[in-house]
Amino acid sequence: MKIAVLCGRYPYSGAGVIARESAEELARRHEVSFIHGGESDSDHQEGALRVISLMLPEAEERGVSHLYWSPAIVRKLRQTLRSLNPDLIHFHIIQRRSFSLASLLLSRRRRAFWTIHDQWPLCVRSVPEPPSCEGMKRFCLFCTAWPGFSIVNKVIKETVFAASKLEVVVPSRWLGDLLRYSFLGRKRVHLIYNGIDLDLFQPGERESGRPAASPPTILYVAGPNNPTKGIADLWPAFLRLRDRYPGLRLRVVGDPPDGIAGEEGVEIAGRIPREAMPDEYRRGDLFVLPTLSDNTPVTLMEAMACGLPAVATAVGGIPELMLPGVTGRLVPPGDIPALTAAMEGLLADPDARRRMGTAGRKVAETRFTRQRMVSELEDIYGVARGRTQGTATLPSLPAAVCGGQQ
Repeated sequence: MKIAVLCGRYPYSGAGVIARESAEELARRHEVSFIHGGESDSDHQEGALRVISLMLPEAEERGVSHLYWSPAIVRKLRQTLRSLNPDLIHFHIIQRRSFSLASLLLSRRRRAFWTIHDQWPLCVRSVPEPPSCEGMKRFCLFCTAWPGFSIVNKVIKETVFAASKLEVVVPSRWLGDLLRYSFLGRKRVHLIYNGIDLDLFQPGERESGRPAASPPTILYVAGPNNPTKGIADLWPAFLRLRDRYPGLRLRVVGDPPDGIAGEEGVEIAGRIPREAMPDEYRRGDLFVLPTLSDNTPVTLMEAMACGLPAVATAVGGIPELMLPGVTGRLVPPGDIPALTAAMEGLLADPDARRRMGTAGRKVAETRFTRQRMVSELEDIYGVARGRTQGTATLPSLPAAVCGGQQ
């Protein structure tokens, strides 16, 4: 089968990781082209995967209209697909002013799927303002963050959705439920949880040369939507715990939030190549994700796969990934006392951290394999083959959720 995987921007957060790694896994058995937006035009082979970069306009040239329709980009994308002549196309990222909303209309010419990674199809932003906003349930009529524009955005998107011949893939029940408030919910919706490379992300020995009784390290991974990732809640919690646990460290991977660099106990790792991320998880004692809004964070799956217990907020699809009390602790979003108490409980109990880390790895081996993810993608593509050996699917999940009804 000839497959074109479209990722409007790459690299870009966890969604880009899922798009690229699913393409790599599919390329083991199919002719796959990974098409992404970049800083230049290029076309080359990386192993079995053909990688095509389409140059996006400079930032100053991308106005609001580019978000919805960029004639030049859509035309270039159409020409690329015409030359490849794939049997199907699979969209991933089209927001963030990348390939433009209108690129979905290319589904009228070929069978197409769209994996939705966040709430952007339902809101002006990937993460609504405020994060707890559910105004899309009322067609964004009472939006306080984007009054007026939110309604225009909704009308344009719903019109394009109605005109596109898509099947939709969601990586969480939570996001699938939200689609009931969109025309997308009337399409065929498949629930397929994301998968990661468990050979890369696996437990290892504790940091060499580090004493067993050394102060614990809390790991926080910054993302492209830093204000919503909960650092404003984590910081006061860390300060309180630092007073109780002298030497406690907070290690920040990614671009550091303002105001914490240089503070006592804070280590700024900066941006880390993906292949080096397993070492970051292994050097940590506790992974903390106090995000205010999220779907199924790749960083949480990676931490669990590396045997790291987690404290995370019970938002979006996170409760579908974690087993509270088994692989970590869940707390309400924005509840700093609850966050502090959950972190302290695990910092004070190394045995519980080890048990939860071991349980997290077992959950990852059963539920987070990218082979399982791709096997389920092949099922909805209609590929006549059996399940990948050595993988297991999540129990009691329907093959598809149609029109928001199981």
